[in-house]
Amino acid sequence: MVSNRRCVAAWHLCQARKLPVLPLAEAKRDGSRGAMKHEVSTALYEYWLGRHRDTPVRPSVIQPADLAPLLPSLFLVEVDGGDRPRFRFRFCGAAVATRYGRDLTGESFLELWDDPDRSMLRRDLRAVAFRSTGLVAGVLGETIGGGVISYELLLLPLAGENDAVGAIGSMVRTGGHDEANRLRARIVAQSLRSVRFLPMAGSESLPGYSKRAAALFPHELGISRRYGHLTVVPGGK
Repeated sequence: MVSNRRCVAAWHLCQARKLPVLPLAEAKRDGSRGAMKHEVSTALYEYWLGRHRDTPVRPSVIQPADLAPLLPSLFLVEVDGGDRPRFRFRFCGAAVATRYGRDLTGESFLELWDDPDRSMLRRDLRAVAFRSTGLVAGVLGETIGGGVISYELLLLPLAGENDAVGAIGSMVRTGGHDEANRLRARIVAQSLRSVRFLPMAGSESLPGYSKRAAALFPHELGISRRYGHLTVVPGGK
């Protein structure tokens, strides 16, 4: 698992306490940071990079209190091993829950997508875990009120106890119709519009990623490819 119950409980507790929201640091716009449109994405990426040295980033080094300004837009995903690994939400921020009209904790991350995008994200999540890299995607969502919104999705790999594989991510609106009515604003369908892999952090063979990821995902993945309208671009520039 990505995180034990105590770790996940700390995330829920910090969100429930509604810690004061501090202004985000000015985002760097060069290199891989320039691949991201929203300051929440950039801030989370900077925080993750700051804890990624010679070993993989584990949930124990990510303190939810440090991320208080971002918590509503964050989520945690873990991989349940097996013949068909399941990517399950372990934490769902309040803003993310509002977008979908429910708390997604315990649900499958991949079930939010249609079949083509689901297959692609399953493959890309494997690449994220195996290569110790991040992924940023542009997403178009359709609301129950008939509106269309765009948002940015960021996924960054985490290594849990016993070298399990998972991710921390953010989801933030970047454009489209901003419906004031929460019921009408609920997302009922969504699709990928772009996917970009960020540069690898450190070695390709970091312990805790390649060891466990290779066991879960035995097939090596290429990351430069095109699927119909969607182009997957390696790197962050």
